[in-house]
Amino acid sequence: MSQQPKLTVSGYRGIWGDTLTTEIARKYAKAFTLLVLNSPDNSPKSDLGSLSLTSGNPPTILIGRDGRESGPEIKKAIIEELENAGVNYIDGDILPTPTVLFAVRKHRYNGAIIITASHNPIEYNGLKFVNEKALFIDESEVEKMKRCLEGSEREHAILGSSTEGGGTSKAIFQQKNMRADKNNMSSEFSSKPDFAKEHADQILKNIDIEAIRARKFKVAVDMINASACVVDPYLFEQLGATLISLNNIPNGKFTHKPEPLRENLTEIAQLVKESDVDIGFAHDPDADRLVVIDEHGEIISEEHTLALGVENVLSKYPLNDVVINMSTSQMNCDIAKAHGGKCIRTKVGEANVVEGIISNKAIIGGEGGGSSIYPMINTARDSFVSLALVLELLATRSQTASVCVATLPAYIMRKDKMPIAGNLHSIYDKMKSNFKNAIVNELDGLRLDFADSSWIHLRPSNTEPIVRLYGEAKTQNRLDELFSETKDILLF
Repeated sequence: MSQQPKLTVSGYRGIWGDTLTTEIARKYAKAFTLLVLNSPDNSPKSDLGSLSLTSGNPPTILIGRDGRESGPEIKKAIIEELENAGVNYIDGDILPTPTVLFAVRKHRYNGAIIITASHNPIEYNGLKFVNEKALFIDESEVEKMKRCLEGSEREHAILGSSTEGGGTSKAIFQQKNMRADKNNMSSEFSSKPDFAKEHADQILKNIDIEAIRARKFKVAVDMINASACVVDPYLFEQLGATLISLNNIPNGKFTHKPEPLRENLTEIAQLVKESDVDIGFAHDPDADRLVVIDEHGEIISEEHTLALGVENVLSKYPLNDVVINMSTSQMNCDIAKAHGGKCIRTKVGEANVVEGIISNKAIIGGEGGGSSIYPMINTARDSFVSLALVLELLATRSQTASVCVATLPAYIMRKDKMPIAGNLHSIYDKMKSNFKNAIVNELDGLRLDFADSSWIHLRPSNTEPIVRLYGEAKTQNRLDELFSETKDILLF
C-alpha cells in the first residue's frame, strides 16, 4: 500500500483500491457519525466516549459525490454505516461540493459526506465532511474524528450497542428515507429536494439576470464529466445563454487531467476558438474551482477568477471588506482599496478564509485557486457563483472577457517549491535579516511585503519536506530578483 494519507480539514483522499477502500470509507463514515451524534444539537454529552442516541429525531446526513466511477461503491459502504448508526440519510447522488454545502445550510441538515477527490487524478477518490453549520469540519472536529479512528474500543462498542435490536434504532431505520428538514421531520416519505435547482435559483436571485439575458452570451463549458453536469444546463438556460457543452456526461471518465490548469485545458481552449463563443469556463470534478477562457481561447489565470468576482461585488457594494489567504494575488487588495474597503488575509485553506469572512463580516473572499466565496449566496468556494459574477460583470459593463481582465491591476505571480535545507526558523531569520525593509507577517509561514506592492510567501508543506514559495510583483525582473535572493538563502 502507498503511504497512508491523513485526515485534514480538507477531508481524506487516497488512491482507490490502495489508500482508499470500502473498509477505510466505512471507518471514516463511522467516525463522522459519532461526531454528528455528539454535536450540541444532538447530544448533551461533551465526551466523545460517552455517546448515545437521543430520544428525539435522529440526525440527518446528506451524501453527495462528484461522479467518479468508484463513487457508487464508496457510497454504498457509507450508507450501510449510517444505517448501522441509526441516523437519517439523504442520497443526493451526484452533486457539486458547493451544492452540498448550500443544501446543508438551507435544509438545516446535521452534516454531509461528499465523496470526491476534487482535482486529483482519476485513480483517486476521497471524502469531505461538512458539519451542521454548513462548513467543512474544523481542526477540533478533525481531532475528535481521529480519536475514533485511533481505535477507542469504547466508542465503537457504544455505537454498536446503541443500534442493536429493536426500539429506537428500528424506528430510525424506518425514517431513513424521509425528507429530513429538521423542522419538518414528520413529512414521511416525501420526495427529496431538487438540490441542484435550489442552488442555481439562489444564485439567480442575487445577480442581475436581465442584464445577462440581454447580452445573449454564447458560452462553452468543460464540465469534466463530473458534478457540474447536474447544475450547468439549468443555470445557463435561466441566464439565457447558448451553451456549448464539453464533457457533459457525469460518468467520471475524465478526458484530461482534472486539475484546471492551463496545460490541461487545451480542449476547451480550442473549442472556444473554433465555436466563436463569448467566453469559456472549466470546472474541476467537484465544481468548487473555475477557470475562465476569454473569447480568443486564452486561458486566464485562476487568480483572476476571484479578482473578477471581487471587482463585480465591490463595484455594486463599495466600502466593504474582502478576505483572502496569505498566498492570494494582491489584485484583490488593490480592488478593495479602490472601492473604499480593506483586504484581510488569513492562513491558507478554505476553512480559514470562510472563518475570516464570517468573523470580519466581509462581503466576499476566496483563494487564488479559482472561485469566489460569496456568503450572500453560499459560504463555500463555488464555481457556479463565480461564473455568474463574471457574466454579470461583462454584461453590465458591455465588455469582452479579455478587455475586462485587462482593466484589473496587473501583477505577475510565480509559484514554486524547494527542499528545506536546515532549520525553518533559522531560514526565516535569515530572510528577515536579508529583507530588512519588508513588512513581516508570520501568521502562516513567513510573508514579506515590500513598498512596491511585491511580496513573497514561504510556507512549509504539511506532507513533504519542502517549503512552498509564492510571490508576486508588477514586473518580471522584480519577481525574478525576489525569487533568486530567496533561493540563495534556502540553499545555503
